[in-house]
Amino acid sequence: MISNTLIQSEIDNALSYFKKANYHEAIKILEKLIKKQSHFLIYWYLGHCYFRIYDYSSAIDCIKKSIKLKNPDILNLNFLAEIYLQVYDYDESVRLFNEVLKIDKTNINSLSKLAKTYFELGNLNVAEKYYNEVLKIEPNNAGAQYELIKLNDKYLTDDLIKKLDKDIITKDQDYLNLIFSKFVLAESFKKNKNYKQELKSLIDAHTLFLENNKIASDQEFNYFTNLLPKFMAKIKNSKIKLSCDLKPIFVMGLPRSGTTLIENIISSSDDNIDPGSETGVISQIFFSKNIISDYNSDILISNFNFEKDGFENLRSSFLDQYHQLKINTKKEVFIDKSLENLLYIDLISKIFPNAKFVYCKRNKYANLLGILKVFLPNIFWSHSIEKIIKFMNLYNNKIEEIISENKIKIKVIELEKFSHNPNEISKDLFNFLGINWHDKILINSINKKRI
Repeated sequence: MISNTLIQSEIDNALSYFKKANYHEAIKILEKLIKKQSHFLIYWYLGHCYFRIYDYSSAIDCIKKSIKLKNPDILNLNFLAEIYLQVYDYDESVRLFNEVLKIDKTNINSLSKLAKTYFELGNLNVAEKYYNEVLKIEPNNAGAQYELIKLNDKYLTDDLIKKLDKDIITKDQDYLNLIFSKFVLAESFKKNKNYKQELKSLIDAHTLFLENNKIASDQEFNYFTNLLPKFMAKIKNSKIKLSCDLKPIFVMGLPRSGTTLIENIISSSDDNIDPGSETGVISQIFFSKNIISDYNSDILISNFNFEKDGFENLRSSFLDQYHQLKINTKKEVFIDKSLENLLYIDLISKIFPNAKFVYCKRNKYANLLGILKVFLPNIFWSHSIEKIIKFMNLYNNKIEEIISENKIKIKVIELEKFSHNPNEISKDLFNFLGINWHDKILINSINKKRI
């Protein structure tokens, strides 16, 4: 038995690494400490570390052990519920959020997350109910107001707009609330066809988000535009290509380019294909395995050995992560709709040689505006017009390279052409993918949600 003082000292040491986003080092310290002393706080922080490197199974295990040692409370139940949300275990997350509400029926986090969960499940009436519950407790919660307006524009009232205008002038809210206030105002300007002011409100909201997330934004931009291309250039030059019976479908494209529509159509076929949604599996494994180190560096620093066993271990990690996210990789065909996978395509095509790729493309001006009109907190580059344009060019150049080399099986779907002729283009897509098409595909895909 070691003293509480020593436990706290070691935890503080681990937290110093956690705050620097060096989660692997924090895990080493906490794992070593847990062998000496089984303490709820050690498991609690260990669970958070595993969550940050996307090891959801280990995170769930640690938080459950922490709860067993300490007893359930609002904090640990909420966090455990959110982990289950990440792995699409909606039943368990809903159960846990409701456990929180038994302790505190006014808990904003649980009410908001239940609303979001039911929205994702397509149960919009229940989602609306929970957002209204949030507003009963926090009438100035602009995030809930924004979500309700998306569900039903009856909530976009003159009184609400007047109040938000006043709050923005007095800056009587935190920065996230201010961001959502500006998004609500943008909706009002759009409704009144004042598109200039709509755009200004949207840009103001995104600028505010970037000001509060500058370091992470710069690291992400350096990773995708500098470090990852250097890594993929080495992958491309490698002669290694693994054999694999799996035939995954990777649906890719910029945000708001039609990827969700196309994924829904593919997963509505009679072939019983599992949708993957925006899993982010490849990026998650690159981060959790520290494959590219130091996102602030101009030069590439990598621990990947570019040998056959390195590729095989990477594929095993990908498949394990798919498993954690409830994607059945025992089937030959499944879908991964992670938008950034275009930038990993040279690696994916070596690891999954039978993979097929679908790239969704949209008019660049419509796509730019579409990205600005949504709030994507996990895609930092989507909050800057300059960076959006650079990513558009990055994606476009990569697609042109793939098509010109003609070595990777890829189908480009232009959203505007699809809108004018969905039957013909979906038939052509299904023929490319080698799956069965029928005339109810488009009907079945409408409002399709992952359940």
